[in-house]
Amino acid sequence: MGRAADATVLERTWASISEQPLDIRLLEPPRDAESTDAPDDPSPLQSQEYLKQSSSADVLLYPVSMMGELVTNKRIMPLLANASSGENLGSTSADQHDTFRGLDRSSLPITLRLATTFAGEQMATPLGGRLPALMLGENSSDESIQSWSEYADFVESSGGKCAEPTALGWAGAMYLWRLASSLQTTWLFDRETLAPLLTLPEYVAVLQQMRAAVQKSSPEFRDLAPGQIYRLVANGELQAGIGFPQLGLSPEDARDQVNGVIAFSALPDGGDDESKLGTEIRQARQRAMIDPFMLVGSLAASCRQTAAADAFLDWLSGGQGSEPLYRSIASLVDVTSPASESSVDMAERYRAWLSTQLSKPGYVPTLQLAGAVEYYNSLDSIVRDCVLGNTTAEVACQQINDQWNHLHHQYDLPSQKRMWRRALSMG
Repeated sequence: MGRAADATVLERTWASISEQPLDIRLLEPPRDAESTDAPDDPSPLQSQEYLKQSSSADVLLYPVSMMGELVTNKRIMPLLANASSGENLGSTSADQHDTFRGLDRSSLPITLRLATTFAGEQMATPLGGRLPALMLGENSSDESIQSWSEYADFVESSGGKCAEPTALGWAGAMYLWRLASSLQTTWLFDRETLAPLLTLPEYVAVLQQMRAAVQKSSPEFRDLAPGQIYRLVANGELQAGIGFPQLGLSPEDARDQVNGVIAFSALPDGGDDESKLGTEIRQARQRAMIDPFMLVGSLAASCRQTAAADAFLDWLSGGQGSEPLYRSIASLVDVTSPASESSVDMAERYRAWLSTQLSKPGYVPTLQLAGAVEYYNSLDSIVRDCVLGNTTAEVACQQINDQWNHLHHQYDLPSQKRMWRRALSMG
């Protein structure tokens, strides 16, 4: 899934190190991940069309939230135990073996390993892995923001010069990220009945808190994507914000328009009760959730050249010569090469921070259900109406519950129960 321009970059880069041609078939991504601007209209994911196309592929690249559905429909297989295992597209030379070698799967950061595991088996190679950071600008770097209530106070004291992602396609993720960092309760659904839990008081309270903070932001700083917030913080227009570097419409956007210094830290936690705990204990209790649209790659169940396809996936995840992909395709994020915390490049500083965060144990899964993007799109639309409009948190949470219950039955509730339990590695 991606743009035609991304496919061109991939073909050209691959051709520079291999004579074997690629036959790339594109489907529109569910979110315009390459742009820091809010899309005019969400790209609906035609999951049935993707399932149909996947039945004759060797390698599949797709959003991580689709993984459970692909497993259940027997469209992907577990990754090979030993990456780059010798058939490397017709060559068995040691030099070629080193060329294709990318991310060592045995040393994947725990968050990425869990995010690409389903029912105890690693089903995909992560090609991204962003987590949202609390970003403090140069004039705010000495601030200590530990809880979401402290963050809300800071938004107010800054005169509204703070922002969090609420652009189309991002508001739902921001709500989930707030939930993950705030709550220690059962995640999203009852484990036995799959009943959505969004109407529970703690879930409503998190959305109320998010709405209040967004409403305190200046109007011009609402409805933004993470990369826009990153640039505004770096350039001093925002004192703080939540986001991460993103490529814009041209590869230079994320770097050339950044002039200042940013301090990156983990998202705030649940609130006043947490403030009695030490910093290390608080951070250990926090849970993280990967972006639901993180790009991952899997071996298709229909794959005719398993070892060769596995080698291609391995190269795609950071093998020699793959660097142009990470400079040009926004949905790819380099999680393999070392990054420096002292770099003058803020994107590099973010990667150094990200590397540490991805190695922490707390993790909750994305919406691993059939029709996951429909679940997510309904969440995103309702959360946006709440935080940017007049819908109360109570009404919004009830609407999400109702929409998700409807989707449960549309996709067969018993099947969805089994899929969610497998995503949680419960059976």
